[in-house]
Amino acid sequence: MKRAVSNFIRKTLRTLRSRRTFSEEYSQFLKTKVSSEKGYMAFRDLFVLTKGQSNDQISSQINKQLGKYDHVDSQGILNLSKDEISKTVAAMKKDGFVHFDAVLPDSMIDEIYNYASKTQVSYLETATDDQKYSKEKVLFDEHKPVSPRYNFTGNQIVQCDALQQLIFDQSLLAFAQEYLGCKPILDLVAFWWSAPFQGVGKNAAAQMYHFDLDRIKFMKFFFYITDVTPETGPHCFVKGSHGKLPKAINRDGRFEDEAIERVFGKENVMEICGRRGSILAVDTRGFHKGKDLTQGKRLLFQIQFTNSLFGQTYQPVDQSLMLPKYKSLMEKYNHTYGNIC
Repeated sequence: MKRAVSNFIRKTLRTLRSRRTFSEEYSQFLKTKVSSEKGYMAFRDLFVLTKGQSNDQISSQINKQLGKYDHVDSQGILNLSKDEISKTVAAMKKDGFVHFDAVLPDSMIDEIYNYASKTQVSYLETATDDQKYSKEKVLFDEHKPVSPRYNFTGNQIVQCDALQQLIFDQSLLAFAQEYLGCKPILDLVAFWWSAPFQGVGKNAAAQMYHFDLDRIKFMKFFFYITDVTPETGPHCFVKGSHGKLPKAINRDGRFEDEAIERVFGKENVMEICGRRGSILAVDTRGFHKGKDLTQGKRLLFQIQFTNSLFGQTYQPVDQSLMLPKYKSLMEKYNHTYGNIC
Protein backbone atom coordinates (compact mmCIF):
# COMPACT_ATOMS: atom_id res chain seq x y z
CA MET A 1 0.00 0.00 0.00
CA LYS A 2 2.78 2.40 0.96
CA ARG A 3 4.62 1.56 -2.27
CA ALA A 4 1.52 2.27 -4.36
CA VAL A 5 1.03 5.62 -2.63
CA SER A 6 4.69 6.48 -3.11
CA ASN A 7 4.53 5.61 -6.81
CA PHE A 8 1.40 7.71 -7.21
CA ILE A 9 3.06 10.71 -5.56
CA ARG A 10 6.18 10.37 -7.75
CA LYS A 11 4.10 10.14 -10.91
CA THR A 12 1.98 13.14 -9.88
CA LEU A 13 5.06 15.27 -9.20
CA ARG A 14 6.67 14.17 -12.47
CA THR A 15 3.48 15.04 -14.36
CA LEU A 16 3.34 18.49 -12.76
CA ARG A 17 6.99 19.17 -13.63
CA SER A 18 6.56 18.02 -17.22
CA ARG A 19 3.35 20.01 -17.63
CA ARG A 20 5.00 23.17 -16.28
CA THR A 21 8.09 22.76 -18.46
CA PHE A 22 6.04 22.03 -21.56
CA SER A 23 3.71 24.98 -20.90
CA GLU A 24 6.65 27.37 -20.56
CA GLU A 25 8.47 26.07 -23.64
CA TYR A 26 5.31 25.85 -25.78
CA SER A 27 4.45 29.47 -24.92
CA GLN A 28 7.93 30.44 -26.06
CA PHE A 29 7.47 28.43 -29.27
CA LEU A 30 4.27 30.34 -30.07
CA LYS A 31 6.28 33.57 -29.93
CA THR A 32 9.45 32.46 -31.68
CA LYS A 33 8.25 29.52 -33.85
CA VAL A 34 11.32 27.65 -32.61
CA SER A 35 11.01 24.42 -30.60
CA SER A 36 13.45 23.68 -27.79
CA GLU A 37 14.82 20.23 -26.99
CA LYS A 38 13.78 20.80 -23.37
CA GLY A 39 10.19 21.50 -24.39
CA TYR A 40 10.08 18.59 -26.83
CA MET A 41 11.27 16.08 -24.22
CA ALA A 42 8.71 17.40 -21.70
CA PHE A 43 6.07 17.05 -24.42
CA ARG A 44 6.96 13.39 -25.00
CA ASP A 45 7.09 12.69 -21.27
CA LEU A 46 3.69 14.32 -20.73
CA PHE A 47 2.17 12.25 -23.53
CA VAL A 48 3.18 9.04 -21.77
CA LEU A 49 2.18 10.26 -18.30
CA THR A 50 -1.30 11.31 -19.47
CA LYS A 51 -1.72 8.31 -21.82
CA GLY A 52 -2.07 10.71 -24.76
CA GLN A 53 -4.67 13.06 -23.29
CA SER A 54 -2.25 16.02 -23.22
CA ASN A 55 -1.93 15.95 -27.01
CA ASP A 56 -5.70 15.76 -27.45
CA GLN A 57 -6.20 18.82 -25.24
CA ILE A 58 -3.60 20.90 -27.10
CA SER A 59 -5.02 19.85 -30.48
CA SER A 60 -8.48 20.99 -29.43
CA GLN A 61 -7.07 24.44 -28.64
CA ILE A 62 -5.19 24.58 -31.96
CA ASN A 63 -8.33 23.68 -33.92
CA LYS A 64 -10.27 26.54 -32.31
CA GLN A 65 -7.49 29.03 -33.03
CA LEU A 66 -6.68 27.94 -36.60
CA GLY A 67 -10.01 26.93 -38.07
CA LYS A 68 -10.25 25.41 -41.56
CA TYR A 69 -9.88 26.66 -45.12
CA ASP A 70 -13.27 27.72 -46.44
CA HIS A 71 -12.79 25.64 -49.57
CA VAL A 72 -10.36 22.94 -50.69
CA ASP A 73 -10.95 21.16 -54.00
CA SER A 74 -11.40 17.49 -53.11
CA GLN A 75 -10.57 16.34 -56.64
CA GLY A 76 -7.30 14.52 -57.02
CA ILE A 77 -5.49 11.23 -56.67
CA LEU A 78 -7.82 9.84 -53.97
CA ASN A 79 -10.81 10.16 -56.32
CA LEU A 80 -13.27 10.82 -53.45
CA SER A 81 -16.16 13.26 -53.17
CA LYS A 82 -16.41 15.49 -50.10
CA ASP A 83 -19.01 13.15 -48.60
CA GLU A 84 -16.79 10.14 -49.27
CA ILE A 85 -13.85 11.92 -47.65
CA SER A 86 -15.94 12.54 -44.53
CA LYS A 87 -16.98 8.88 -44.35
CA THR A 88 -13.43 7.64 -44.91
CA VAL A 89 -12.06 10.03 -42.29
CA ALA A 90 -14.63 8.71 -39.80
CA ALA A 91 -13.38 5.16 -40.46
CA MET A 92 -9.79 6.27 -39.97
CA LYS A 93 -10.60 8.00 -36.69
CA LYS A 94 -11.97 4.66 -35.50
CA ASP A 95 -9.26 2.33 -36.79
CA GLY A 96 -6.25 4.63 -37.15
CA PHE A 97 -5.61 3.81 -40.82
CA VAL A 98 -7.31 3.42 -44.17
CA HIS A 99 -6.26 1.59 -47.35
CA PHE A 100 -7.79 3.52 -50.25
CA ASP A 101 -9.39 1.94 -53.29
CA ALA A 102 -7.60 4.48 -55.50
CA VAL A 103 -4.11 3.68 -56.81
CA LEU A 104 -1.47 5.79 -58.55
CA PRO A 105 -1.47 5.59 -62.36
CA ASP A 106 1.20 3.38 -63.94
CA SER A 107 2.82 6.34 -65.71
CA MET A 108 3.36 8.15 -62.39
CA ILE A 109 4.69 5.00 -60.70
CA ASP A 110 7.15 4.41 -63.55
CA GLU A 111 8.40 8.00 -63.40
CA ILE A 112 8.95 7.83 -59.63
CA TYR A 113 10.60 4.39 -59.77
CA ASN A 114 12.93 5.37 -62.62
CA TYR A 115 13.95 8.54 -60.79
CA ALA A 116 14.72 6.60 -57.61
CA SER A 117 16.72 3.98 -59.53
CA LYS A 118 19.01 6.64 -61.04
CA THR A 119 19.53 8.85 -57.97
CA GLN A 120 22.34 8.27 -55.47
CA VAL A 121 21.24 8.34 -51.83
CA SER A 122 22.61 7.93 -48.30
CA TYR A 123 22.10 4.67 -46.44
CA LEU A 124 21.50 3.81 -42.78
CA GLU A 125 24.72 2.91 -41.00
CA THR A 126 24.15 -0.23 -38.94
CA ALA A 127 27.20 -0.26 -36.67
CA THR A 128 25.04 1.20 -33.86
CA ASP A 129 21.32 1.62 -33.14
CA ASP A 130 21.56 5.36 -33.85
CA GLN A 131 19.62 6.66 -36.84
CA LYS A 132 22.77 7.82 -38.61
CA TYR A 133 23.02 7.99 -42.40
CA SER A 134 26.15 7.78 -44.49
CA LYS A 135 27.89 10.79 -45.99
CA GLU A 136 28.60 8.58 -48.98
CA LYS A 137 25.82 8.39 -51.59
CA VAL A 138 25.22 5.27 -53.64
CA LEU A 139 22.75 3.91 -56.18
CA PHE A 140 20.43 1.35 -54.62
CA ASP A 141 21.35 -2.17 -55.77
CA GLU A 142 18.79 -4.77 -54.68
CA HIS A 143 21.25 -7.56 -55.44
CA LYS A 144 24.00 -6.14 -53.18
CA PRO A 145 22.30 -4.25 -50.32
CA VAL A 146 24.64 -2.51 -47.86
CA SER A 147 21.86 -1.42 -45.47
CA PRO A 148 18.20 -2.10 -44.65
CA ARG A 149 17.25 1.49 -45.57
CA TYR A 150 18.33 4.16 -48.08
CA ASN A 151 16.97 7.72 -47.64
CA PHE A 152 16.42 10.50 -50.16
CA THR A 153 16.73 14.10 -48.93
CA GLY A 154 13.86 16.56 -49.22
CA ASN A 155 15.63 18.43 -52.01
CA GLN A 156 16.15 15.19 -53.92
CA ILE A 157 12.48 14.32 -53.51
CA VAL A 158 11.13 17.55 -54.99
CA GLN A 159 13.34 17.21 -58.06
CA CYS A 160 11.01 14.44 -59.23
CA ASP A 161 8.01 16.05 -60.96
CA ALA A 162 5.67 13.16 -60.14
CA LEU A 163 6.48 13.42 -56.42
CA GLN A 164 5.79 17.17 -56.54
CA GLN A 165 2.44 16.38 -58.13
CA LEU A 166 1.59 14.25 -55.10
CA ILE A 167 2.87 16.87 -52.67
CA PHE A 168 0.43 19.43 -54.10
CA ASP A 169 -2.48 17.04 -54.69
CA GLN A 170 -5.61 18.76 -53.40
CA SER A 171 -7.50 15.60 -52.43
CA LEU A 172 -4.73 14.84 -49.92
CA LEU A 173 -5.01 18.36 -48.49
CA ALA A 174 -8.81 18.03 -48.23
CA PHE A 175 -8.51 14.67 -46.46
CA ALA A 176 -5.83 15.94 -44.05
CA GLN A 177 -7.89 18.99 -43.13
CA GLU A 178 -10.91 16.82 -42.37
CA TYR A 179 -8.85 14.42 -40.26
CA LEU A 180 -6.86 17.01 -38.31
CA GLY A 181 -9.82 19.36 -37.87
CA CYS A 182 -7.89 22.49 -38.88
CA LYS A 183 -5.74 23.99 -41.63
CA PRO A 184 -3.00 21.38 -42.11
CA ILE A 185 0.73 22.01 -42.40
CA LEU A 186 2.59 19.78 -44.83
CA ASP A 187 5.74 19.56 -42.73
CA LEU A 188 7.60 16.50 -43.97
CA VAL A 189 8.15 14.39 -47.07
CA ALA A 190 10.17 11.17 -47.04
CA PHE A 191 11.21 8.67 -49.68
CA TRP A 192 13.24 5.53 -49.14
CA TRP A 193 14.29 2.12 -50.34
CA SER A 194 14.14 -0.88 -47.99
CA ALA A 195 16.08 -4.11 -48.46
CA PRO A 196 16.49 -7.47 -46.65
CA PHE A 197 19.31 -7.28 -44.09
CA GLN A 198 18.84 -10.29 -41.79
CA GLY A 199 17.32 -8.14 -39.04
CA VAL A 200 20.45 -6.01 -38.61
CA GLY A 201 19.58 -2.37 -37.92
CA LYS A 202 15.84 -3.03 -37.68
CA ASN A 203 15.49 -0.78 -34.62
CA ALA A 204 16.97 2.28 -36.33
CA ALA A 205 15.15 1.38 -39.56
CA ALA A 206 11.80 1.61 -37.68
CA GLN A 207 11.21 -2.13 -38.10
CA MET A 208 10.13 -2.63 -34.47
CA TYR A 209 6.77 -1.49 -33.08
CA HIS A 210 6.66 2.08 -31.81
CA PHE A 211 4.51 5.19 -31.91
CA ASP A 212 5.56 8.45 -33.59
CA LEU A 213 5.49 11.66 -31.60
CA ASP A 214 7.34 14.24 -33.66
CA ARG A 215 4.33 16.59 -33.58
CA ILE A 216 1.20 17.26 -31.52
CA LYS A 217 -1.26 15.77 -34.02
CA PHE A 218 -0.39 14.48 -37.46
CA MET A 219 -1.19 11.93 -40.14
CA LYS A 220 0.76 10.34 -42.95
CA PHE A 221 0.04 9.22 -46.49
CA PHE A 222 2.09 6.25 -47.69
CA PHE A 223 2.47 5.41 -51.38
CA TYR A 224 3.77 1.97 -52.35
CA ILE A 225 5.94 2.43 -55.45
CA THR A 226 6.74 -1.29 -55.62
CA ASP A 227 4.52 -4.31 -54.96
CA VAL A 228 4.39 -4.99 -51.21
CA THR A 229 3.88 -8.58 -50.07
CA PRO A 230 4.35 -10.26 -46.66
CA GLU A 231 8.00 -10.82 -47.69
CA THR A 232 8.78 -7.32 -48.97
CA GLY A 233 8.07 -5.19 -45.92
CA PRO A 234 4.38 -4.33 -45.47
CA HIS A 235 3.45 -1.46 -43.20
CA CYS A 236 2.17 -3.04 -39.99
CA PHE A 237 -0.35 -1.15 -37.87
CA VAL A 238 -2.21 -2.02 -34.68
CA LYS A 239 -5.86 -1.27 -35.34
CA GLY A 240 -7.32 1.23 -32.87
CA SER A 241 -4.02 1.85 -31.04
CA HIS A 242 -3.89 5.59 -31.87
CA GLY A 243 -6.07 6.49 -28.88
CA LYS A 244 -5.31 6.07 -25.20
CA LEU A 245 -2.03 4.33 -24.34
CA PRO A 246 -2.60 1.01 -22.53
CA LYS A 247 -0.98 0.78 -19.11
CA ALA A 248 1.01 -2.36 -20.00
CA ILE A 249 3.01 -0.54 -22.71
CA ASN A 250 2.71 3.03 -21.49
CA ARG A 251 6.26 4.09 -22.24
CA ASP A 252 8.34 5.68 -24.98
CA GLY A 253 10.42 3.25 -27.04
CA ARG A 254 10.46 0.14 -29.26
CA PHE A 255 8.45 -3.03 -28.66
CA GLU A 256 8.76 -6.63 -29.81
CA ASP A 257 5.85 -8.20 -31.73
CA GLU A 258 4.92 -10.45 -28.81
CA ALA A 259 4.42 -7.53 -26.41
CA ILE A 260 2.11 -5.76 -28.87
CA GLU A 261 0.08 -8.89 -29.64
CA ARG A 262 -0.28 -9.65 -25.93
CA VAL A 263 -1.80 -6.23 -25.23
CA PHE A 264 -3.89 -5.62 -28.35
CA GLY A 265 -4.58 -9.15 -29.60
CA LYS A 266 -3.08 -10.68 -32.71
CA GLU A 267 -6.34 -10.09 -34.60
CA ASN A 268 -5.78 -6.32 -34.40
CA VAL A 269 -2.27 -6.40 -35.87
CA MET A 270 -2.64 -5.54 -39.55
CA GLU A 271 -0.05 -6.31 -42.24
CA ILE A 272 -1.02 -3.93 -45.03
CA CYS A 273 0.12 -5.40 -48.32
CA GLY A 274 -0.72 -3.94 -51.71
CA ARG A 275 0.27 -3.75 -55.33
CA ARG A 276 2.43 -0.89 -56.56
CA GLY A 277 0.51 2.39 -56.52
CA SER A 278 -1.38 1.54 -53.32
CA ILE A 279 -2.20 4.51 -51.06
CA LEU A 280 -2.57 4.41 -47.27
CA ALA A 281 -3.43 7.08 -44.71
CA VAL A 282 -2.17 6.33 -41.21
CA ASP A 283 -2.21 8.03 -37.82
CA THR A 284 1.20 6.82 -36.69
CA ARG A 285 0.57 7.92 -33.14
CA GLY A 286 -0.75 4.37 -33.15
CA PHE A 287 1.68 1.46 -32.79
CA HIS A 288 3.24 0.52 -36.10
CA LYS A 289 6.39 -0.65 -37.86
CA GLY A 290 7.73 -1.48 -41.27
CA LYS A 291 8.10 -5.25 -41.37
CA ASP A 292 11.70 -6.26 -42.11
CA LEU A 293 12.10 -7.69 -45.59
CA THR A 294 13.05 -11.30 -46.25
CA GLN A 295 13.36 -10.86 -50.02
CA GLY A 296 13.01 -8.33 -52.82
CA LYS A 297 12.85 -4.59 -52.19
CA ARG A 298 10.41 -1.84 -51.23
CA LEU A 299 10.23 1.77 -52.42
CA LEU A 300 7.93 3.99 -50.41
CA PHE A 301 6.98 7.68 -50.50
CA GLN A 302 5.50 9.46 -47.47
CA ILE A 303 3.77 12.81 -46.96
CA GLN A 304 3.04 14.06 -43.45
CA PHE A 305 0.47 16.69 -42.46
CA THR A 306 0.35 18.17 -38.97
CA ASN A 307 -1.53 20.81 -36.97
CA SER A 308 1.60 22.45 -35.50
CA LEU A 309 5.33 22.72 -36.12
CA PHE A 310 6.09 22.27 -32.43
CA GLY A 311 8.37 19.28 -31.94
CA GLN A 312 11.17 17.90 -34.08
CA THR A 313 13.12 20.12 -36.46
CA TYR A 314 14.06 19.09 -39.99
CA GLN A 315 16.09 20.53 -42.84
CA PRO A 316 13.66 22.60 -44.97
CA VAL A 317 13.23 21.96 -48.67
CA ASP A 318 14.59 24.59 -51.05
CA GLN A 319 11.40 26.37 -52.14
CA SER A 320 13.03 27.47 -55.41
CA LEU A 321 12.92 23.83 -56.55
CA MET A 322 9.12 23.88 -56.64
CA LEU A 323 7.66 23.92 -60.15
CA PRO A 324 6.17 27.28 -61.26
CA LYS A 325 2.78 25.66 -61.91
CA TYR A 326 2.32 25.16 -58.16
CA LYS A 327 3.09 28.77 -57.23
CA SER A 328 -0.58 29.74 -57.00
CA LEU A 329 -1.29 26.85 -54.64
CA MET A 330 1.69 27.79 -52.48
CA GLU A 331 0.37 31.33 -52.22
CA LYS A 332 -3.27 30.35 -51.65
CA TYR A 333 -2.40 27.71 -49.03
CA ASN A 334 0.80 29.18 -47.63
CA HIS A 335 -0.03 27.89 -44.15
CA THR A 336 0.07 24.37 -45.62
CA TYR A 337 2.91 24.54 -48.14
CA GLY A 338 5.24 27.13 -46.62
CA ASN A 339 7.20 24.76 -44.35
CA ILE A 340 7.90 21.57 -46.30
CA CYS A 341 10.90 19.62 -44.97
